[in-house]
Amino acid sequence: MAKLTKTQFNAIQTVVFNRSPRTKLTNNWQKIFDQFAIGEPDGAGKHLYFSGKDYDLLREMAQLDTGFDVQNVSFNQPRNTLAAQGKKEKYANIRPDANYVLVKLPPQCYPPFAAQYSLRMTVEQVEAVCLQFNLLHLIVVENLDSFDEFKHFQFEQSLGCVIQQAVIIYRGSGAHSPAGCKRLLHVIAQNEVLQPIMQISAFTDLDPAGLQIAQLLQGCRYLIAPTLVNESAPLLPQQAQLFQQSPLSSLNDPDDFDKQWRQQKYLDKVTLHNWRKLVDWLQQHRISIKQQHMLAHQLELTLIPIQE
Repeated sequence: MAKLTKTQFNAIQTVVFNRSPRTKLTNNWQKIFDQFAIGEPDGAGKHLYFSGKDYDLLREMAQLDTGFDVQNVSFNQPRNTLAAQGKKEKYANIRPDANYVLVKLPPQCYPPFAAQYSLRMTVEQVEAVCLQFNLLHLIVVENLDSFDEFKHFQFEQSLGCVIQQAVIIYRGSGAHSPAGCKRLLHVIAQNEVLQPIMQISAFTDLDPAGLQIAQLLQGCRYLIAPTLVNESAPLLPQQAQLFQQSPLSSLNDPDDFDKQWRQQKYLDKVTLHNWRKLVDWLQQHRISIKQQHMLAHQLELTLIPIQE
């Protein structure tokens, strides 16, 4: 006998929870009807009608099939937690890697010998550490190699002081899912203690893709970028030739900038506040400067707020 898919379970859950008198007879509902024979199709084969005990029967059959009660289950949890409630642990919305982040903690959170290492922690563990040590800063790093070498970048003094008290998070890609970072930022936004006090910053490549990443990070209000940007970005169009004299010019890859047309299109449509001047400057000079060059050439880095 065929088993319910997650989509089919969700369809039953919606009908039962809302006591819907009818639903469209989609492919999924046709399969549910073929399996359980609950409800009454109309003559045209367009809708399936429910009444009386149909809702209790749907609830009972779904629970027999999956182990979950459609009236009392949430899939917004990891698989190992959901497994205690039913047979279909893969229905969990939080995948095994989506609840973990790679993190570097401030020195006061480590034993003395361990500060050089990164940790793989659950979102809840990072949240607890932030609360326990009253941490006020979180920095999301775009590239894994830059995350690994983070302490070797050159930071201006005030930013350096911030970093000594900051949680450093790898954004995630490839083998390390970005879902963990995304969920951590959502959890912080929902935490009534952390949300008002946590300053979230992004350290990305200086290019349209990097700015898009920063803009999409929930709660992000600062971008870490070379201090030379503050000197170059305000230049008027007629002063464009002055950029060619900037140390940034020799590190720039305009061909890579041209490949990021989708990110440019996105940035043109969203609200960027103070970052709009930065984006205009990137586009004016076709700028793409990678984190690896910022490290190799020891460019001094500073914070650029999204709002003045």
